[in-house]
Amino acid sequence: MADISDIVNELTKKYKTRDPFSLAEALGIDVDCADLGSLKGFYIVYSDNRFVVLNTNLTETLSRVILAHEIGHDILHMDIAKNGGLKEASFFDMKSKPEMEANVFAANLLITDKEVIGYGEDGYTAEDMAKAMYVPYPLALIKINNMIKRGYELNIPYVPKAEFLGSM
Repeated sequence: MADISDIVNELTKKYKTRDPFSLAEALGIDVDCADLGSLKGFYIVYSDNRFVVLNTNLTETLSRVILAHEIGHDILHMDIAKNGGLKEASFFDMKSKPEMEANVFAANLLITDKEVIGYGEDGYTAEDMAKAMYVPYPLALIKINNMIKRGYELNIPYVPKAEFLGSM
């Protein structure tokens, strides 16, 4: 599999958007909302139709993050979803490879390398960067980590936090 950041870059170049709602529409993914209780959203393939259902109780910011994550499942894990294998009990479980990959996809869709470099050069901490970009702090950490793995030398101060999306 190609690097997830390369996959995201190809998609955003082809469809000329980083907005997850516009991208879902361009990809033919139906997005609906429902009261899902504590579940933030899910992705399902049914009769070759692809759906994302978002919880109606999400903020606009969190809706974008969850949709970006679910689009990651569509692009990276459709074969698993078609076979009924995507059973998410909780979002952003970094112990599960498909969840981790969907997180990296979302981070690369919602945050560009150029933004991270620019904020880093301006002396922003990872937390300040996340606030400026209206993304959850852990998503910024995932993006920074992905860029370091791809060979970027970043000197951005950060403090890891245990719970992803805890304050969103």
